[in-house]
Amino acid sequence: MKRFFASDAESDMLIAEATKTFGLKIGDIINMAIKNQFLPITEPFRTEARFILQRHTEGALEAQEIKQSMTRGIRALGTRPVRDADRLQGFFARYHLHEDVENCTITENDALWESAVEVYNILGKQISAGGISKINGARLVDDIFAEWDTLWSEKAVYDVLAALAFRCEPNQVFHWFEGMQFLTGIEHDAMGQWCCTSGRKK
Repeated sequence: MKRFFASDAESDMLIAEATKTFGLKIGDIINMAIKNQFLPITEPFRTEARFILQRHTEGALEAQEIKQSMTRGIRALGTRPVRDADRLQGFFARYHLHEDVENCTITENDALWESAVEVYNILGKQISAGGISKINGARLVDDIFAEWDTLWSEKAVYDVLAALAFRCEPNQVFHWFEGMQFLTGIEHDAMGQWCCTSGRKK
């Protein structure tokens, strides 16, 4: 790959100082700058994005691994929740969570059942049942986003969303760079949320 890099005066000053102070080569500085531009800053988002990048670079990345890293990022929001649901809704727009899709219905003996019931209890709603002790995963996702202003700070919500995203399949697989951008985006949403508020709902 042919590369061109024309640095400005400010960059030249920083490069000169960094090479002298830290003993870095110019190539090291450029590589770090590029990765830091596109990778999340904090954990676990950075680890998940780096995993995607490394596996893709090795030529070994599978679509399922991209989705798994993205869903782990969603679960991590349970301890750093976001009021703005736009990015999460965009993620779930790629899914087709009908009740008849395998693994997208929640039953009473399901590990996800308790969290799903907790969400409906917070809303003071009856469980939308498709049979005996059965929850329609698609309807639950719709209910969550419809009541986001009430639910956004609840950890159970992110557990449910992450589990359904992991178990069900999107209509179109996620691209490796798309996965990295999603993780960077939800980290940005979380950091933006909590730099502006003093604490979360208990």
